[in-house]
Amino acid sequence: MDPIGMNSYNVSNLLRIGGLATGLDTDSIVKQLMKVASLPLDKLNQQKQWYQWQQEDLRDINAKLMNLRNNVVASLRLQGTFMAKTVTSSNTSVATATAGTNAVNGTYTLSVTQLATAASTASTDKIGAYYIDSNNKIQYNPLNTTGGPITLVLKNKDGKTFSNITISTNANINDVISAINSVSKDTGIVATYDQNLDRLFLVSNVTGSSSTIDFSATTDQTAQNFLTSVLKLPSDVLTSGKITGQDAIFTFNGVQITSSTNNVTVAGINVTLTGTTAGGQNITLTVSTDVDKIYNTIKNFVDTYNDVITQMYTKLTEKRYYDYPPLTDEQKQAMKENDIKLWEEKARSGNLANDETLMRAYYSLRQVVSSTVSGVGSLSSIGITTGQWYEGGKLYIDEAKLKDAIANNLDKVMQIFTGVYSSDGTTLVSKGIAQQLYGYFENGTFKEGVLGTAINAITRKAGSSTQLYDNSFIGNRIREIDDRIAEMQKRLKDLEERYYRQFTQLEIFVGQMNTQSAWLNQQIGIMTK
Repeated sequence: MDPIGMNSYNVSNLLRIGGLATGLDTDSIVKQLMKVASLPLDKLNQQKQWYQWQQEDLRDINAKLMNLRNNVVASLRLQGTFMAKTVTSSNTSVATATAGTNAVNGTYTLSVTQLATAASTASTDKIGAYYIDSNNKIQYNPLNTTGGPITLVLKNKDGKTFSNITISTNANINDVISAINSVSKDTGIVATYDQNLDRLFLVSNVTGSSSTIDFSATTDQTAQNFLTSVLKLPSDVLTSGKITGQDAIFTFNGVQITSSTNNVTVAGINVTLTGTTAGGQNITLTVSTDVDKIYNTIKNFVDTYNDVITQMYTKLTEKRYYDYPPLTDEQKQAMKENDIKLWEEKARSGNLANDETLMRAYYSLRQVVSSTVSGVGSLSSIGITTGQWYEGGKLYIDEAKLKDAIANNLDKVMQIFTGVYSSDGTTLVSKGIAQQLYGYFENGTFKEGVLGTAINAITRKAGSSTQLYDNSFIGNRIREIDDRIAEMQKRLKDLEERYYRQFTQLEIFVGQMNTQSAWLNQQIGIMTK
């Protein structure tokens, strides 16, 4: 039984039998008395809920500020972000390419004489590794029928050491493959078997002229016969340097280059060779600024910034509905779910209206994005402008203007975000917008930016979900209210018990009076007879 009609406090279980003498509904009376007495407790719970809503909303905003700082602005403060390149190949069947930030824009010529290949070999004939039995199932023949194990010696890919491969007695083709592949980490040689062709294939997992398949250290005649007569591998596998890969040979901008792989980096351009060119013919690789990538990086900043600045503005200007306090548990029990939702939307509204901490963070952000980088310009000069006053600082991009600035005035775009440095690149002359937001080094000391300052201030007020102990302003207020709630619950419990004791005494007194009255009536009745 809950005499208050709320889950606000616990009540001791007492044996209560009321109204037998007085005819009073004791439980109902006590419930009404306790309802009035618990009004201050309801106020405390509502106050606690209000603080919790503030804490939740501030933490949500802080999470977005941290995302903006750590995942967006952190890269915008770096010059490399604005040096993204794209490469166009005139013939992708010959070569494809990407470019690093240090690649110089321009057109480069490329001709490919030969591609890098890996050493490989295969059985020259069927090896009879299997047969089909009477049940039409594959059965594998034993290949090592010498009566004992065979040791093959294969040169490792370092070109200096060797690996021993043991072929056990009666080993079949699957056993042979497993034995060869067990040392692939050292040799670089991978074995496979094609059942349709009934042949063994060996291939190196590295390319270039140093890639080799070399069993020349296998001096045992039985082992040599196993390689050439049983596995049907060419005798070249027993001669060092006979089965090798080849290097790629290509000419880049008139300079002939040899490479052990088909993936090469020249002049900051990462080239993947995929084919050869006819004699005397070239293809072109054109390196240019990756306008779309840089634009999308800036757009991501604008979108992320707009998301958090809009939320901050909304919370700061939200209307407070004083006639809609947080609901008590008893009130919720008497309402429909949708009605509760609508009520709490109004009850929560305005919980951060004109909040001093949030307002400082909001105006600091707006001040930075609307500022002018000395000697360079502002965001508006490259096509990023602020919307109408009632939009709270939301940014808009003129796509054509921004892309034109990236393509034709990249240094300006970069410096607006990353700042201006001295000619030797060691001294920050003018702070860029991303640096003002994220932070920057000055005389060897890191200076926290606007975002970090805002995040720290909000954390001091609302705490963080990652903290083991919430020592924030709101966290401390909630703990204080919890202490007051616990104290009040105890007082209410004592008060309820006192009410019941008083009504019990009343029942006893009235019962005694009823007994006396009955006795007097009995005596009067006797006297009148």
